[in-house]
Amino acid sequence: MLLKTHFPGGRFSSPATELEIEQAEREIGVRLPDQLRQLYLECNGFREPRGHAQYLFSLTEEDGIGSLVRTTAFWRHEFPKVYPSSPDFGQFIFFGSSCADEAWAIDNNDTSVIAYHHWMAEEFEVKGTDIVQVLLHDFELYKSS
Repeated sequence: MLLKTHFPGGRFSSPATELEIEQAEREIGVRLPDQLRQLYLECNGFREPRGHAQYLFSLTEEDGIGSLVRTTAFWRHEFPKVYPSSPDFGQFIFFGSSCADEAWAIDNNDTSVIAYHHWMAEEFEVKGTDIVQVLLHDFELYKSS
């Protein structure tokens, strides 16, 4: 359990099943990148233990903030209607949020992990290519503030 090792005290949901992952993939129209799929096989969502940021959304259960399916649909289809100059998020899968309330997504084409908040306007920030390292870096920033 990679996540439980790095985030002792986190609130972890039960692992997702292959069937649940495949259903979410059908709903968003793409296969999850392997590293994201592996995280869901560990847990179907988790919150970090300090500020309780939802580092990994549930695939389909809302949990107050949203699910991977619903949040991905929002950023791809609804957000551009309100902010037409926002980036094109069509290739991104939104999987969680940072302690600073930025939405995290992975590019389905090249596995870049990004952070985005509406105040970023037309840009987003590439955080890396390893989801776990992005989570750990955010957690360290939160601990030091």
